[in-house]
Amino acid sequence: MVNSMYRRMILITIILSIMLGSCNTIRPFFIKNKKKEDRKEKRTEKKIERKESRVEKKQDKIEGLKNALSKNDSIPAIKKDSLIIRPLDTAYANSMILAKKISYITYQCRAKMHFESAKEKQNFSINFRIRKDSIIWASINAPIIGEIARAIITPDSIKAIERVNKKSYLYTYSDIQKLINIEVDFNTLQELIIGNAIKLDGSFTDIKELGSLSNIKIRGKDYTNQLTYTKGDSTLNKLQLQMSRPTSASSLLIVLNQYGLVDNRLFAGQRQYNILDIKGALELDMEINKAEFDKTVDYPFSIPKNYKLQE
Repeated sequence: MVNSMYRRMILITIILSIMLGSCNTIRPFFIKNKKKEDRKEKRTEKKIERKESRVEKKQDKIEGLKNALSKNDSIPAIKKDSLIIRPLDTAYANSMILAKKISYITYQCRAKMHFESAKEKQNFSINFRIRKDSIIWASINAPIIGEIARAIITPDSIKAIERVNKKSYLYTYSDIQKLINIEVDFNTLQELIIGNAIKLDGSFTDIKELGSLSNIKIRGKDYTNQLTYTKGDSTLNKLQLQMSRPTSASSLLIVLNQYGLVDNRLFAGQRQYNILDIKGALELDMEINKAEFDKTVDYPFSIPKNYKLQE
């Protein structure tokens, strides 16, 4: 039990912000009946396909209406993914996304974490240190025990140690992709830890203003991403990501709040990650106690000789 708990914590450290909807990120070593899980995944895929078919039919109707309306619009319209988005709307969406995107050279923070699934609850703390486009360093600490795990992530590899059971881990991004069945990249990790939007490489399919909020929907090859911004200060309020792949389907909801100025940057002090897929649901709450940008930061990491490398 102890071993499995700390292994999960290590994986939370390594993959915290690329948990784009797969509970495998927490439980990759504990899938007991793969054939049964595969059958469930296939049933889920069929449901998603039927749902997407219904959505596409509705979008076709919307397209016809918008084509009619665009004839009376003085601004030329462009077609993107079966919906009509005007150039000025696209420019507005891009400006909203970029307005409060956090830029930095280095970043470090301390945060309290609460992890909860159907079977367990855990409280721990985590320290992050980042050099943009270069290094992500993380340390997990448990009450009374102290540090239980440490990881260092670069664009090429992922290394971690577990102090309680004296074990070490070495992963390539290909290894991680096999474990969690999602595309892993260093940039996505950085952006999620910082609090910036992710999955922006698709096409804008809908842009709406609802009261004090702006909703921007982006569709990519295997995902739909809805970003909600507060119009008053252009801060990211919510990110809802739906992933659909041949082997799995999942969703991620991130809520960011408690914004305040940190080194002249509007920064979310509280984040909530809600993850759902066929294997279940989990929630990860993050309360940042201290954050700093562009300070001198070191990244100490070594693997003791008596630690056993895990396959």
